[in-house]
Amino acid sequence: MTVAPLQLLIMNRPVVIRSAEPAVLAAAAEAYAAWPVGRAADGPAIELELTLGDAASSEPTRIEVEGARLRSIGSGFEFGADARTLTAFCKVPWDLVGQPGRLASEALDTLLLFLLTRSGRTPVHAAGVMCGKTAVLLAGPSGSGKSTLSLAAMARGLKILSDDTVYIQLQPRLRVWGFPRPLHVFPADAPGFIQETRLRAGKLKAVVPLTPGSEAPVADHAAVVLLERDDQIRLDPIEASVATNALARLEPGFDLLRRESAEAAAALTASGAWRLTLARDPAAAIDMLMTRFGSGVASAVAASF
Repeated sequence: MTVAPLQLLIMNRPVVIRSAEPAVLAAAAEAYAAWPVGRAADGPAIELELTLGDAASSEPTRIEVEGARLRSIGSGFEFGADARTLTAFCKVPWDLVGQPGRLASEALDTLLLFLLTRSGRTPVHAAGVMCGKTAVLLAGPSGSGKSTLSLAAMARGLKILSDDTVYIQLQPRLRVWGFPRPLHVFPADAPGFIQETRLRAGKLKAVVPLTPGSEAPVADHAAVVLLERDDQIRLDPIEASVATNALARLEPGFDLLRRESAEAAAALTASGAWRLTLARDPAAAIDMLMTRFGSGVASAVAASF
């Protein structure tokens, strides 16, 4: 019996997921339920073929990228992708079919994002928080407070695009996409939210699910906010060049698309940017951002200098 493929629009790119196993397709459908079903969209389809494999291994998954190709090395998963053909494959461990969240985080997300980021959706290392119609992009190195601020924003009822990475579309117009996945914060920063803990870059983090939402995570307007630590909360306008230079300091994992990253940074900071100095109260910082950006589309900051 032929099993109909799953056809989705992820970041407005057509994604076709095929498998001869209905349970595998059902797990994929649950993992990407935030994205609409459809075919007509921007560009050729990304195609992912899923087969059923052996049980998952406890060995950590290692990823190798060589030019346009990605593959897993020495793990319980076997998967790979080729950006030239926009195709990917994954042998799904049979014991993870009933765990769509883990299946996505350990394999499918890696494949899809590898192909999406080579299809006009450039990754930028920033959290994305919706204040009114504006995606406030909180940028700073790892440990600067992006996830903690995202958690405070979620507690205020704001929509979260991401706590670590947003994806920038430049054509035919600027759009900022999120990729809805749980927040990862230090357990001490997440009282009452902890359901699971996980090691991230060697550090124990609490896994905090996002508040469910029915709309695709996207914004047509953005404001870049650089994060710094200080004793007093302040939000000040800065020159576009300062923000562009900050976004140009690419951490490992974000340095594979340097030209595309530079173009995305220039587009995001074209009308200026902001610097937010953080004290000990992330909720107060979110209140300040809501006051500045929550009334609607952010105005150009050049007039503030």
